[in-house]
Amino acid sequence: MGRKWERQVFNGRFDHSIDDKGRVSIPARFREVLQRDGHDRLYITNSIFTTERCLVLYPPNQWDELIKRIRQQRAFDPKIQTFETFFVGGAHDLQVDKAGRVLIPPRLREWAGLGREVTLSARNDHFQLWDRLVLERVLKAAEEKLKDPEFFEKLNL
Repeated sequence: MGRKWERQVFNGRFDHSIDDKGRVSIPARFREVLQRDGHDRLYITNSIFTTERCLVLYPPNQWDELIKRIRQQRAFDPKIQTFETFFVGGAHDLQVDKAGRVLIPPRLREWAGLGREVTLSARNDHFQLWDRLVLERVLKAAEEKLKDPEFFEKLNL
């Protein structure tokens, strides 16, 4: 018998297009992980990676875990309040349709500057949705950092 994963593991990077209605297909590899764990919806919200805007999508159990960790923080801490207002306040619950697509809310599409061409990029237990050109810029900057031999020493992996 195969071991049941305790949490989702997404991997890979996939280019897709947003259609005229604002829908994007979830990559088949990501859908397999969602279906394996019985999920037919996702939570989406705004995010900032370094200085660039993107959207993040979480399966319900990972979103619930994140909310649980936020609740364990000091509720009146201004940093927690700022994060909660930005991240949790901007979240939407999305249904994955029978064709494997989700409808990205217009406000989030606009905030992240998503054009027609987008990339979905794995982050282990969730994934990001990027405008393709923005992600290319982020990856180029990451490549430059990876050339520094000290970079890996600081990771402590």
